[in-house]
Amino acid sequence: MARRYARALYELGREEGLEKQFQDDMDNVVALAEESDEFKAIMVSPLYDITLKKRILSGMVPKLAISPFALNFFYILLDKDRFSFLPEIRKAYQDFLDAASGKVKAQVLSAIDLDAAQQQKIAAVFSQVMRKSVDVEIAVDPSLIGGLVVEVEGMVYDGSIKTQLSKIKQSLKGEM
Repeated sequence: MARRYARALYELGREEGLEKQFQDDMDNVVALAEESDEFKAIMVSPLYDITLKKRILSGMVPKLAISPFALNFFYILLDKDRFSFLPEIRKAYQDFLDAASGKVKAQVLSAIDLDAAQQQKIAAVFSQVMRKSVDVEIAVDPSLIGGLVVEVEGMVYDGSIKTQLSKIKQSLKGEM
């Protein structure tokens, strides 16, 4: 569902040349919802009137510099009771932007924190492998013991010590 809304907004943004503006608009509204529990509660609650929600949102336009197209998009989300899905729509929209610019995201699990140089090296290696620009998102999982697990475009590259030990254990069980 989020991808459908994101695709529709992306297509409009591409036609109007406002792809980046729409991303910024969504970023601003999502940030506002994350900062203000009251704003978020009003926008997602069925107890409040749609007219009130739209009035509150339109009051934010000057502060957030939301484009009229994006404001109408947010109104549609309110009308369809889909405003709570805005973070997922924003992520799907970012995926469309990245795909159009030849970027992909790589989810990297590491046993330890990685410094900036290590992150850049991982990005460079996977950029060569994928023949695309790769942005890495790092998460730490000490249970890996060592090594990395990288997921990019549906492919998983598992170089963790945990997996290697598990494979050794399975082969030992198979030989007995």
